[in-house]
Formats: sequence, C-alpha cells, structure tokens
Amino acid sequence: MSETIPIFPLNTVLFPGALLPLRIFEPRYRQMLERCLAGNRRFGVVLIKSGKEVGVSASPYEIGTVARIERVEEENRGSIPIIARGVERFRIVSLDYSLPYLVADVMLLEEIVDEAAERAAAHAREEADRYIRLLLAIRGEWHRQLELPNDPLKLLYFLGTVLLGLSGETRQRILEAEPLSNRLKVSSVALSEAASELEKTVMRSGPGEDRSIFGAN
Repeated sequence: MSETIPIFPLNTVLFPGALLPLRIFEPRYRQMLERCLAGNRRFGVVLIKSGKEVGVSASPYEIGTVARIERVEEENRGSIPIIARGVERFRIVSLDYSLPYLVADVMLLEEIVDEAAERAAAHAREEADRYIRLLLAIRGEWHRQLELPNDPLKLLYFLGTVLLGLSGETRQRILEAEPLSNRLKVSSVALSEAASELEKTVMRSGPGEDRSIFGAN
C-alpha cells in the first residue's frame, strides 16, 4: 500500500507504538503541521543520514515510521508542542523537494509473524529481560518488574522504547531489518551487547542492593 506524506528528518529513530514529543518552531515545519492537521494527521519520521535538523534540508534514510499526531498544545515561547505516536514502517519510493519541507511517496511495509519470528522473539525476550533488570539495578530500582509482551510484533515495538540508549545507527539497523525474525535477532544482539556493558557498570559498583540482580543475598 502506498501513501504520500510529509517527511520530518530527525536525529532519532521512531518505532511503531512509541510516543514522539516534538516542538515545532521552523516556518517550514509549521506549514507541514498545518497540512497534517488539515488532513489525516500523519507524517513520516526518518533518521537523518546527512545534514541537520534545523536549517538546510537533510538527507534521510530510506526506511522510516509513519507518525500520527495525537495532541497539539498551545504555542509556547515561539514553538508548538505536539505529541505523535509511531504507527507503521514505510520505505521511501520518491522524494519531492519542491516545498519548504520534504514530501515523499512511501510504501507501507507489511509485518508477517511466522514461526521463525516466534522463535526469535523468545530469545529477544530473554535478552530484553536481562538488559532491563540491569538497567533498573543501576537506577536503584532493582525491585521493579516489567512484563514483556509475548506477541513478537508487540515485543519488537516495546523494545523500540527500551532501546532509546542505543545509537541512532543501531536503532536504524533494527528498524530496517527484514523479515520480522531478523529484526528481532538484530535487537537481541544489540540488547546482549548493551547488557554486557551495563553488567560491567553494576559489578564495578561493588556489593550492595544492586547485586540482588544476580541473585545475591
């Protein structure tokens, strides 16, 4: 399925299901916002490959996520705060540079959950559980528990919010990987590497409450 949407290049990767707060202040993106609000409230979020968010046009990656505006707040100090939510992934087919902001014809990407995705999700849940417990330990919240989704697609969307600490390039690799099972595998590798780094931090902290994460009494 194809769609024509405004494109917002950012220094972040949006995953379906994740919230995205933005402050709109550049004239071109004010125009884009007006267009979105007059239509279906949808625009595309893509990681910047080259260029900058502010000023000259940025060159985006090919794969991004459709965002739908959920809330628009009153203008404050020259900017308009909005809240958008990731909806579904897309691939840019063509870009239109004729307007002050980018517009693209995009192909919406179908998500298929098969047996391979189910198996990959099981491993991803294990790595996610380890990573989250370590992260909570470092924050002194080792007693907290988070329930991970069982559905492979919902799990991947959830991981998109958990993996905010990873680099944009790593998150982009996860967003781009095909099929769903491979995206989960890339997530598992990223989670494992991140957890190993967190584990070093926790162990360096020495004996204490945080060590309960390893089953210490």
